[in-house]
Amino acid sequence: MNFSNGLSLRAQLYILVSSLCIFTLSASLYNNVSNMQDYLNDQLASHAQGAAHNLGLSISPYMDEEGLVTAEIMTNAIFDSGYYQFIRFTDFDDNILFERTNPTLAHRVPQWFMNWFTLQPPIMQSEVSDGWRLAGILKVQSNAGTSYTALYDHSISALKSTLLQLFIALIFSYFILKSVLIPLLSIEKQAKEVTQKQFNFNPSKPFTTELRTVVNAMNTMVANIQRSFSEQTALAEQLSQEVYVDSLTHLPNRRALLKRFDSLQAEAQIQGDRFFVSLVSMPSLQSINSNEGYGSGDSYISEGSELLLSLSHNIEGIDVYRISGSEFAILAYVTEEIANEFSQNMLDAFNIANSSRFEEGFANQVITKVSLTDSFTDVTKRLDTLLTHDNYLASPMTSNIATPNEARSRSEWVNIISEFTDYYQNEIANASSADFSIKCIPLEKLFDLTMQPVVDKDNNILYVESFVRFKHNGKELPTVDVFAMAERLGLLDNLERAVVSFIFLKLQQIKQTTVAINISNTALHDANFHQWLFTLYRQLQHRLPPILFEFNETAAMVSLNSTKQFISQAKSAGIGITIERFGSSLTSFQYIKNMDIDFVKLDGSYIRDIEQADTQFFIQTVTQICHGIGIDVIAPQIETEQVSQHCLHMNIDGLQGNGLFAVKNFNHIDGLTINTATMLDLADFN
Repeated sequence: MNFSNGLSLRAQLYILVSSLCIFTLSASLYNNVSNMQDYLNDQLASHAQGAAHNLGLSISPYMDEEGLVTAEIMTNAIFDSGYYQFIRFTDFDDNILFERTNPTLAHRVPQWFMNWFTLQPPIMQSEVSDGWRLAGILKVQSNAGTSYTALYDHSISALKSTLLQLFIALIFSYFILKSVLIPLLSIEKQAKEVTQKQFNFNPSKPFTTELRTVVNAMNTMVANIQRSFSEQTALAEQLSQEVYVDSLTHLPNRRALLKRFDSLQAEAQIQGDRFFVSLVSMPSLQSINSNEGYGSGDSYISEGSELLLSLSHNIEGIDVYRISGSEFAILAYVTEEIANEFSQNMLDAFNIANSSRFEEGFANQVITKVSLTDSFTDVTKRLDTLLTHDNYLASPMTSNIATPNEARSRSEWVNIISEFTDYYQNEIANASSADFSIKCIPLEKLFDLTMQPVVDKDNNILYVESFVRFKHNGKELPTVDVFAMAERLGLLDNLERAVVSFIFLKLQQIKQTTVAINISNTALHDANFHQWLFTLYRQLQHRLPPILFEFNETAAMVSLNSTKQFISQAKSAGIGITIERFGSSLTSFQYIKNMDIDFVKLDGSYIRDIEQADTQFFIQTVTQICHGIGIDVIAPQIETEQVSQHCLHMNIDGLQGNGLFAVKNFNHIDGLTINTATMLDLADFN
């Protein structure tokens, strides 16, 4: 039995009461048998003394030489009853005149019992006289055999009675303790829920005053936490709506776009990706306001907003913003193929919605690809220029989105994705845990692992985040393209498993340092993937450092139930949880109240806008919300020392970014070898 986590109060009380009952009744049984032993010893003494007196009187007339034969016959008659151990008649010089002895026989009585409860019948004597002359001494000792049998039978009867009493006492004690301690289960359940960030009330009302006090105290604490959480969450949501959300369409506004653009560009740089920005203009707004009134103009804008949302609803990675009265912007962190399709779908939808009511058309749109060096101003200028060209509607995509040499055909992508997944399917999927590492080594030709540390205020490593990059013919591939094409080809599950297998292979070179692994949106809600992942982790756990899983807020909110199931499985395996891009959805933060997570990583857009007072207030509010329920807060995309100090002043727990420690290729970290696991240090990232 493992007592590393202690022993429950219920078990301790049961053990204590059971021990007391057993000790008390055992002592009672022992005293009972001992008293019977003393009684039998007294009886044996009395019996022997009586026999000595009576026999002495009976044989006193026969003390002459001839009469001793008669005395001996009389003694034999008494002795043959079997109740005496011996009868001995001696003169005063201790010469035996006659003697009779019997062995000690105790049928059915085990020897160990006689050793424990020994009967010691005393030797009783009587002086026998012949008239005025003392003729001799008669000594008598009772036989203990019958008394042993009586004592043994009494002990067995007492034992049965004691066991019955013990059973009844334990049954009564069990039910009494159970009734008293039933509220303790609900108290323990509530305490465990609090440690898991679940703040629920305990409805029980214990009869025991001390337990009732504890229940009331816990419920009061939970009520205060819930009230504080609700108030601060409402405040943060109100601030978010006022600062980052358009009041008419309820879409993120221009300021939210600026924040997200910089953040997305930083993410794309780490992942080796690129993204697209589309500008949608609704040119007929002014004429509708003039001809039909401002209410109709608002309806026109709302119609355009709903149309854009309906087109982007089922496409992961596309966000719509309203940036001015008649303009919308769309950020698309997707593949080029999806961006082209989406652009064409917008043009088709605008043409369908067009009518004579819209003098200058329902809507116009252009789209461009953003390079890693483009500023937001550069992109908006390029889009404005494209929008003013007379021929921009002739093609759904401008030449800025891609060059022919950059595009890959579907057959090329099939070959690339198959290269990534076939080896896993053929060699790794069915490999034993002993062969796992050897089988995974060829994956190093297909994938690269990069890492970036997250540090606390004392510049100690909280954990290290890992990123996987894909290689083909010596060149890196955009991560978003690889995952998107794998999903379209129905190979995403095998790709996810190949990536995790590769990460587990590399992490066997690290010890003690916690490493974060990113979980994709699809994998987060795939029960089959969960089963495979946690089974593999348990098989390799003794070779791996502490693990932490990261997934983004948008993915978590797709299905809170499956997200909680994943978190529960991770926690049972001893794995930590981080939700990244926290606050990016501009929705309620209530969902984290009942999630057992360790960290939230703020969306990088807030950190890049941290110089603004309202953003600082928003971050402080979010930090207080998380700290109030036991969650640490991490600020990513730290680029300058000034931003780092701002974050520390707002009590943020962890910092991450190129301004502190840049992303580093795993193979370039010194001291890591296949045969020996090493603890990572910040010096490894300099």
